[in-house]
Amino acid sequence: MSAKRPDGTAQDDLPDSAPEHRSWRAALPFIIAFVLIIIVVAWIALSHLIRPSEERVSEDTKVQYVVNDMYSARNSLNYDLYRDSQCTANINAKGFPTAAEFADTNRGPLEKDGKLVVPEMEVEVTGSRAAVTVHVHRENTEDKKTTTDLIVVKQGDDWKVCAS
Repeated sequence: MSAKRPDGTAQDDLPDSAPEHRSWRAALPFIIAFVLIIIVVAWIALSHLIRPSEERVSEDTKVQYVVNDMYSARNSLNYDLYRDSQCTANINAKGFPTAAEFADTNRGPLEKDGKLVVPEMEVEVTGSRAAVTVHVHRENTEDKKTTTDLIVVKQGDDWKVCAS
């Protein structure tokens, strides 16, 4: 049996008159999560400052990057990228192409058979030299795969494709 109030509402239907005060302990899980996120972000930022991503890349990967740049340059007819991927001896060699010769040499096969695709390459780094075996084909002639052996040398901090 419930006690009726004069206005017709039951005692249980009334809101509590005393407000509930929450303690800071109720927010403790959120504070801990926030602190952990700050620590993780600070750790990542500090690791990038101490050792930038360029320094975390292996020598094999750096060699693959320069070989990839050479083939990408041929696909995009980007002479500057092609030239940047070559060693000084190649650039100074008598038969090194000019920008016009480079474009003419690569434009025909590019239009006819598509871009060069390098599905894999094998890299063997020995000191400041690397031997690279590149497996390559054109987009439209996947059945005509070729293998090219390249020598890549280190000039300063950079790897460059070199004829010898």
